[in-house]
Amino acid sequence: MQLRWPRSFAHLLAQPVVRQAAVPVALLSLAVLGTEKVDAMETDEVLRAEVHKYVHIRTNLDDQLRHVPAYAALSLSLLGVKGQHSTLNQALLFGLSYTINSTITSNLKHLTHVQRPTSTGFDSFPSQHTSAAFSAATFMHREYGGRSIWYSVGGYTVATATGGLRIAKDKHWLSDVLAGAGVGIASTELAYWIYPWLHRQLTKGLGERAVVIPSYLNGAAGATVIVAL
Repeated sequence: MQLRWPRSFAHLLAQPVVRQAAVPVALLSLAVLGTEKVDAMETDEVLRAEVHKYVHIRTNLDDQLRHVPAYAALSLSLLGVKGQHSTLNQALLFGLSYTINSTITSNLKHLTHVQRPTSTGFDSFPSQHTSAAFSAATFMHREYGGRSIWYSVGGYTVATATGGLRIAKDKHWLSDVLAGAGVGIASTELAYWIYPWLHRQLTKGLGERAVVIPSYLNGAAGATVIVAL
C-alpha cells in the first residue's frame, strides 16, 4: 500500500522555508532533550564519561577552524570561482549572518544559563564555536554547493570537527554542540532570506553607490554605511 500525505501537508513540506528550517529544528530539539536540565535521553553525562576515558586533547585549533569555511568561500570568489553572489555581496552576507549568529547565540547563553562541564561558567548552551562554524559552513554551501557537493561536504566536515573538538576538550556538552549547529545553520539561512529586502531598503535612492556592512561588537549590533560620491 502506498502512503500518501494529505495534499496540503505535502505542499507545506515542499516550501523552501520549511525544508531549510527542518535540520536546525531537529538539531535544536535533540539538544534540548539531551541537556542536563531536561535529560530525557541522558546523553550529555554518558558521552562525556565515555569520551574522557580515552580522549585527552590540548589544542586551540578549534579557534581557527570555526571560520575556515567562510574564509574559503570568500577566497574562492576572489580567485574568480563564481559563487551564487559577487564577492562584495558574499562579504556582506557573511557579515550579516555573523551578526545574526552572534546575537542569537549570546542571548541564548544568557537565557539558558547552563553550566559548563568543567563548572567554569554558566554560558555553555549553545556552543559559540560550533555555532560560528556551522554558520560559516552553511554560507559556503549556499554559495558553492550548487557547483559541487564537495564544497558543502568540506565545509560541514570542518564544522563538525570544530564541534567535536569542543566536546573532546571538555568545553561543552553534546547538547551545546547540537544546539550550536542548529543555531549556526538557521542564522545563515535567515541572513540569506532577509538580505535582499534589507539591501533594497538601505540602498533605496542610492542605487549601487551604497554598501551596508553589518557588525556586532561586545553585545551591540550595528551597521556601517559606505557611500561612493
